[in-house]
Parts: sequence; structure tokens; C-alpha cells
Amino acid sequence: MTLSELLACRAAAVGDEPALTWSRLAVTLTWGELDRRVTAVAAALRRVTEPRQRAAILAAPSPDYVVAFLGALRAGLVAIPAGPDRRASVLADAEPSIVLATAATVPAVRSFLATLDTCGHRVLAVDAVPDATGGPEIRLVPEDVAYLQYPGGVMVTHANVVANARQAAEVLGRATVVTGLPPSDPLGLVLGVAVPIVTGRPAVLGDDASVPEALREAYVVAEATALVACGRPAGQRVAIVDRDGRRVPAGDLGEIWVSGPNVARGYWRRPGESARVFCARLTGDDEPRWWLRTGDQGFLDPAGDLCVTGRSLVAGYRPEDLEATAEQAHPAIRPRAASAFAVHGGQAVVVLELADGVVPPRGEVERAVRHAVSTRHGLTLRRVVVLQSSAGDGLW
Repeated sequence: MTLSELLACRAAAVGDEPALTWSRLAVTLTWGELDRRVTAVAAALRRVTEPRQRAAILAAPSPDYVVAFLGALRAGLVAIPAGPDRRASVLADAEPSIVLATAATVPAVRSFLATLDTCGHRVLAVDAVPDATGGPEIRLVPEDVAYLQYPGGVMVTHANVVANARQAAEVLGRATVVTGLPPSDPLGLVLGVAVPIVTGRPAVLGDDASVPEALREAYVVAEATALVACGRPAGQRVAIVDRDGRRVPAGDLGEIWVSGPNVARGYWRRPGESARVFCARLTGDDEPRWWLRTGDQGFLDPAGDLCVTGRSLVAGYRPEDLEATAEQAHPAIRPRAASAFAVHGGQAVVVLELADGVVPPRGEVERAVRHAVSTRHGLTLRRVVVLQSSAGDGLW
């Protein structure tokens, strides 16, 4: 079942019981109230959109944000939980057919949208939508994309988010969910929206606590919907892998790979990147399956707990993918001698070393690397640093 279907079941069974509470706003919605508001927004969206179009949510964390998100899903749309920061790059990539806001923010949202080099967007104030009946049900399947997570445009399916909610619920135990993470955050969306709907537990949002006590050591990966491990993997498989794609023994350091029903479908409109990141195979695996390459470093201790030693996301891309592209951009570059990292503002920098005895024309290697990364990944590097071989000295 999808979140929308599960919400309808909660409303029918325990409609008068509290569902979500916003502590700082002193507002509580029951299951019935939440379902009615979601139904109204979905009905309004169906009148002006087609199933599987995209709906961006430009609202602050609030009841209206959750209603907008769930209303988009019930209308058969792909939600884009962009949040109030209104990043132009997100809207340019996702190309939403409609933008969801609140009545108080519609003028500011329209002004922001007018600055974009895209076609005009419809804007719907979700808090101004009158009550309405549901109308014909949009037929969805669990494998349909439910929403896009940025950066990267991770395609999370209805099945992915329900699976990750069940995994998180097992870690949390039987208790009220308390989270201060906004619903535009991957883990905030799972904890504050999906877990309550899937399990029927009430949730308190906007609390000063950053997460529930049980999730203080959570390892979160957007490409795996959100939660991967809290010490032990959360109902999914984790492998530590060397550069040749082979498992390493317990205690050895390597790249963290993940496999499970929570692993997302891929990146929006990036099939090549999706294949490299989401469709990895373990060398010599006797049970073939797809694995997600997280790009992060860590190890499994003898008890099976995951220990993360470094996060490696660079401008929304896996550093090893950027490094591989850079290394192949020019024959003068030493194999496995490129390093990609992020600087202030999230921009990417690549540092690489030339092979021994190679002296290409000045600027040629940098131009080749910039062109290769831009063509393959759609990313503009802030800087490319070219070093002479270790036998030489200085920059090139």
C-alpha cells in the first residue's frame, strides 16, 4: 500500500485520534482532519494537473507542508519537497507543473518564480483550498515514483518510503515519534510523516530534539530513502567493498554499499549516473543482486555494527565518479591520482597529478577535465588543480 492508502485506512479506523502535533505551533491534526485536508488538496490538484506530473512544495515546515506533500501523492503527482529555500536549481531540474505554497506566501513565491528562466508555473495555496470529495482514485503502483529528493534528484518510489518507514519503526520501538527535522529533509520526512502513517503512531514535529534517542547515531543516505543503519543495519543489507568490488573482512575499511527495498530507483534524468551508483554488483557474489554505492567510507565491526568513517558526497555527486571522469579526460593524468572534494558553498574542486615525465601544454589538462565533467555529469567545477608528478614540483 502507498502512504495515501494507509492514511485513508487510519482515518477510517481511528479518525478522532491524534496523528501529528507541531509543538511550536501548538497545533494537532487528527487522522480524520489530516485525511480530509489531503483529500481536498488532491481534488484541487486533479483539476489542473495530469498524473505523474511534478509538484514543488515551497513552504516552511508546518501542517500545510505535510498536507501539500500528501495531497500531491494522492493526486498521483511526483512531489518535490524543496522547502522554503526555493532553490532555483531544483525547480530548473525538476520542471514542476505546479507549485504548492500557502496564501500568505503566494506573492513572494510568484516573485521568486518570475526570476526563473522557465515557463510560468501555477501556484496553489493549500491552506485556501475548500473541503471537497475525493473524486476518481488515481491508480498508482508501489513502484511509481512518489517524490524527488535533492540534491541529485533521487527518485523515491511509494514502495521505498513505506519500506524505510517500517525499517525506522523497528529501530524506534513502540513510542511516539519526536523529531525536529523538517519534512524537506530525507530523514525528517520519513520520521515525521511516513512512520506515523505506516505504523499509526502519533508524531510530535518541530520539537527541540534533533531526532528520537534511538536514532542519534543514524546513518542516513538520500539514495536509500533515508535511514540505513543505527549501529546495526536497519532491515537492509550492508557490505564493505574494496575498489575492485569485493567484500572486505570485518574490521577492514572500504566503501559502504547498501541493498534493500528502501534503495531508490535512481537519479531523475541521469540514467548513466543511476546505473553506476544504483546498479553495482559485488564481485564473486553467490547471490546476485543490485547494490547502491554510497561513496562513503566505513567498516563493519565483529558484532555487525556499521562504523562510518567519512562522508564523501561532493556537490550531490559521488566523488569516485567525478574522479574517474577526470582521470579519463586526458592521457597525461596519472591513473588513480585525482581527488574530488567540496568547498564552501558546496561547489566541487578536483585535484589531480600528471604522469611522470609528461608535460602537456599549459591549461590543456584543466580544459579537458572541465569539459569531461560538464558533459558527463552536468557539473561545473569551481577549480581544477593540476599537479606535476611526485618526482617534480609545483603546480601546472
